[in-house]
Amino acid sequence: MWIDELKENVIDLSLKRMRKFIKEHGKLPYKIIHVGGTNGKGSVSHFIYSILKQRHKVGIYTSPHLERVNERIIVDGEMISDGEIEKYTWLKKYNFTYFEALTAIALMHFLEKEVEYAVIEVGLGGRLDATNVVDAIVTIITNVSLEHENFLGGSIEEIAREKAGIIKSAPVITAAKGKALEIIEEEARKKDVDIYVVGRDVRWEKLGKNEFLIESGERYKVKSPLYGSFQGENVALAIKACELLGMEREDIIEGIKNAKLHGRMEIVGNYILDGCHNPAAIAAFSSSIGEFGKEFTFIFGAMKDKNVEEMVKKLPDAGVYIATKVDNERAMSPRQIAEIGKHYGKKFIVTENVKEAIKIAEKISRDMICIIGSLYVVGEARKILREKGLL
Repeated sequence: MWIDELKENVIDLSLKRMRKFIKEHGKLPYKIIHVGGTNGKGSVSHFIYSILKQRHKVGIYTSPHLERVNERIIVDGEMISDGEIEKYTWLKKYNFTYFEALTAIALMHFLEKEVEYAVIEVGLGGRLDATNVVDAIVTIITNVSLEHENFLGGSIEEIAREKAGIIKSAPVITAAKGKALEIIEEEARKKDVDIYVVGRDVRWEKLGKNEFLIESGERYKVKSPLYGSFQGENVALAIKACELLGMEREDIIEGIKNAKLHGRMEIVGNYILDGCHNPAAIAAFSSSIGEFGKEFTFIFGAMKDKNVEEMVKKLPDAGVYIATKVDNERAMSPRQIAEIGKHYGKKFIVTENVKEAIKIAEKISRDMICIIGSLYVVGEARKILREKGLL
């Protein structure tokens, strides 16, 4: 496909090309929910999409993909086809980056499919992200932690300002805390929009495995198909958003129950797959795995532009650690991961690829095998597990 000719790893944080594209195509007629933040964006987006889908025609645009680029653009459960992507070769005239091109394709595809709502997930940061040319009716900033410091800044405050850059004229819902919350609240005041904060205006508690009680005007007892105690926060964000959108209580509960998202605390046989690709996500994953077993073998791979040292440091205790990588120029070498592991008393077996890592893990594991870190690693693992007939 023509989209593959564009370099996926080229990042150019500028809105000039996207603004030109939007200017030439006018105001989008569908209603947009814009989802930014550090972790949980994908889960929140899919929860909202699933709820809205109970009554409306809905599109969702997320990133990155696990196995096929088509996964990023979905309307009512149907991924965009290769043929539909090919139709948009005329977008080449804008000289878009890979992510910009996909964003433009998503916006046009939703227009053509006549969706009522579109859930749009921010790619990187917020203020200068390609998605930040849309006018939302609800804005969500999940949380803020250190990530992409080379692009977004080296402090929570700097990153929070970038994330808050998606706030325009719509109400804001956030689970941010501390200094990050102060900055987001300040931006909401400047724009004179309402802000709802999880932990203050929306509360949640875990009732049991995958069961949560959410208090947000109404009380909701919901069961999430997405694993991890941290999903309570994501469910709370999604429920508040859908309350603001006027969704009925029954549709909210049913929508949460029916949500799907691969590669996030996904259980496949004795495997747990999770694209926890920054230190905060590793910490959240580590706090949730106790209910899935006692002995874990970890297969870990990460991109070298991430804070891999902190990620390795936060890995929970395990019987075996295996370092691996995917065929991507951004991937950190497994040997480097193993060197970092030595500093924290974690001895890694070094493998050259995910297939080799899985083969070794299956030989030595007595309980659960966790494949974590980069979503690229998780995507590669899913392909291998599908070949084995596990998916």
